[in-house]
Amino acid sequence: MAVSFKKISASARILNPFKDHALDELPFEIRFDPLTGETGRVFHLPFKAEKPPVEETVNRSRDVFCPFCPEVLEKSTPAFPEDILPGGRLKIGGASVIPNLVPFDRYAGVTVFSERHYIPMEDLTPETMRDPFLASLLFLQRLEKIDSRVRFFSINWNYMPPAGSSIVHPHLQPNASEVPTNHVRLQLEGAARYAGEQGGDFWADFVEAERRTGERYLGEVGATFWVMSFLPLGFLPDVSCIFTRRRRLGELKEDDLSPFLDGLARTLRAYLEENVHSFNVALFAVRDAPNFRINARICPRLLPRPIGNSDVACPQILHRESFTVYPPESVCTKFRTFFER
Repeated sequence: MAVSFKKISASARILNPFKDHALDELPFEIRFDPLTGETGRVFHLPFKAEKPPVEETVNRSRDVFCPFCPEVLEKSTPAFPEDILPGGRLKIGGASVIPNLVPFDRYAGVTVFSERHYIPMEDLTPETMRDPFLASLLFLQRLEKIDSRVRFFSINWNYMPPAGSSIVHPHLQPNASEVPTNHVRLQLEGAARYAGEQGGDFWADFVEAERRTGERYLGEVGATFWVMSFLPLGFLPDVSCIFTRRRRLGELKEDDLSPFLDGLARTLRAYLEENVHSFNVALFAVRDAPNFRINARICPRLLPRPIGNSDVACPQILHRESFTVYPPESVCTKFRTFFER
C-alpha cells in the first residue's frame, strides 16, 4: 500500500494591521491529490458562511418562465429521436428525462426531478432523489447499449444559482461521450499509473488508507465509502464517495443507488448545518476500465460575502488550482456525526 497524502506546509510573512502591525505569519498548505497529482491551496481561515437569501431567490424565480413546471413541460421542452429513446422521453415516477438544449456531450439529457418548482435542501431525502437518479441511470445505460462509441458517463447536478443553475426547478444532467472530461481522464491516468508503479488497485488501497488514518473518514453506507476529500476542489471542503464494488456503468444497479442517496442526503444535512444552501454533485462512470471505480463528488457552493461575489475566481478558472479556506480535517468530526445517526 503506497497511497500518499502529500502536503507542503508554508506561510506568508506580513506586518499585520489587526495585530498593531506586528510581524505575523499566515500559514497555508499546498496539497497533492493522491490519485491525480493535482495541486491546490488549503488555508486556515476563520470563515463562517452566512445564510443566503434563499426565499428571495425562489420568489424571483416564480416570476420567470420555468420550462420544467408541469403545465408547460410537454410543450416547452424537446424530445429525443425515437432511435435514441422510444417515446422521446423517459419517465420514472415524477421524474422526466428530456434532451438538453445546451448539449455538453453527444448525448446530453436533463432529468426534471418532479412537478415541484423548488425543493429545499432539507427535503432532499433518498426518497425525493430516487426517481430522478434512477431515470438518469437508466437513460445512460440505454445509451451504453445502443452506441458502442460512448465510453464515459456522468450524472451532474447544479443545485440553485450559486452552483451555476439558471433554473431553480431541480434537475440533473446525465451525459455520455466518447471523450472523458479532464477530471475523469486524470483519474484514469492516475489509477493506471498507480497500478503500474505499485502493482495494486489504487481505489482499494485508498479506501484502506483513509479508513486507517481516520482523519477524513466519514463512514460507509452499504458498498459506498464516504470521505472528506484530501484536496478539496472548491472554496469549502467537499466530500467524495466511492462505489467500492462497481467498476463500470453496466454494473450499477437500482439497489446501488439506495446507499449512495442515503449518504448524499446525510452529506447535504451536514452542509445545511454549515449554512450551505447550494452545491454541485457529479457521479462518474465508464464503460470498461479495469483500474476505475464509479465515484462521486459533492462540492458546496456559496456567495461568500454580502457583496455577492462568486466563490470561483482567478486561481480556479485560469490557474486550474483549487483554493479552500479551511482544511477538510477541521470539519470531519462534525460531518461524521451525520453518518453515525
